[in-house]
Amino acid sequence: MKKPRPGGRGFSFGGGLLPAYKYTTKDGTVRWMASFWYEDWTGKRKKKKKEGFALKREALDYEREYLRKAAKRCDMSFASLVELYREDADHRVRGSTRGTQDSIIDKWLLPFFGSLPVDKIDAVTVRKWQNTMLSAVNPHSGRPYAPTYLRTVNSRLSAVFNYAVMYYGLPQNPCLPAGFMGRKRAGRMKFWTLEEFEAVVAQVQKRGFRLAFLVMYWLGLRVGECLALTPADILPSGAVRVEKTHHRVAGEDVAGPPKTDNSVRDVPAPSFLLAELRAYVSALYDIGPGDRIFYFTHGTLNKELDRAAAAAGVQRIRIHDLRHSHAALLVELGYSIVAVAERLGDTVEVAMSTYSHLYPDKMEGMAADLDRRARGSGGDLAGLPERLEAVENGPIWIDGTFLVRRTKK
Repeated sequence: MKKPRPGGRGFSFGGGLLPAYKYTTKDGTVRWMASFWYEDWTGKRKKKKKEGFALKREALDYEREYLRKAAKRCDMSFASLVELYREDADHRVRGSTRGTQDSIIDKWLLPFFGSLPVDKIDAVTVRKWQNTMLSAVNPHSGRPYAPTYLRTVNSRLSAVFNYAVMYYGLPQNPCLPAGFMGRKRAGRMKFWTLEEFEAVVAQVQKRGFRLAFLVMYWLGLRVGECLALTPADILPSGAVRVEKTHHRVAGEDVAGPPKTDNSVRDVPAPSFLLAELRAYVSALYDIGPGDRIFYFTHGTLNKELDRAAAAAGVQRIRIHDLRHSHAALLVELGYSIVAVAERLGDTVEVAMSTYSHLYPDKMEGMAADLDRRARGSGGDLAGLPERLEAVENGPIWIDGTFLVRRTKK
């Protein structure tokens, strides 16, 4: 490569002139190089160099954007802000969450906002983008995108702007005056009764698929928690240990921590399910204690559930709704929201917001019991704490099968 030389005058940035340098490669191709000084976040002066630009303008644009990012100026492009946002997320967000965020940003945000200066994106611009999203059609279903998905996409845009407000001096998040599209929660959650679930499972021929569905329905595990299970997680005590989750990153299987700290738990399993799990594991060739029991992916499992539901003539639900079905079964068996939350690895607040609508008859029953108590026919309260503890910790049996036992920690 010949020695680069300045390619004329550059442009003004903060009172200085930024040159671009032209050079010739070994094969005789003319290329441009950006080479400039900047101050990093510690105040140290550093030099930045990048080669290979086909045009002088491209080299100058790179310099300008880089210096704006280094100077924390909000006249940088939205694409540059996203780079900074992603760099920060690398150290703070789990791999599975990061993959979802990147997918939304690349598909829905960068094509519309990427080249726009951050400080020029206002509420009107955001509203125009929302209108394009509201009119978009999902190519897989031929229908508009679900309101909950639209809300998720909108929230990601708002998160990027919040990052700019907090760390790069953006005066206001333009999503706030624009308002949010979509809604946080879908309609009333769907779940299968035990009869519906059994009808669907009867249509599943492959043993691994069938067992995975049984694990999610009878233990209330998330699909990632189920797919991450290993032989070592099936404890001698009869519980299944949940301490990791499975996801795919760039086509590779990755095990990470569960969704929350509460998600780390030991879930007592029905005896019939334990027997099936142990028999299945013993039939797997050369499996180690830390190897995954289930070899398939979330997407493959979801397709099989859809196929089996259609074959059984049962309403379709999402694979995550098997977890909701387990919660509904526990509510039907009379377990408190506290017990449901503990078994699912949720906080009581999350469980209340998700499953409280399953308790309306319980609320009416409480009112009737309180009325009887007020009339003096409520019985003796002596020994009530002990009786409540016995009910809470006692076993549940279905057709002679042990379902769950809560134990003190």
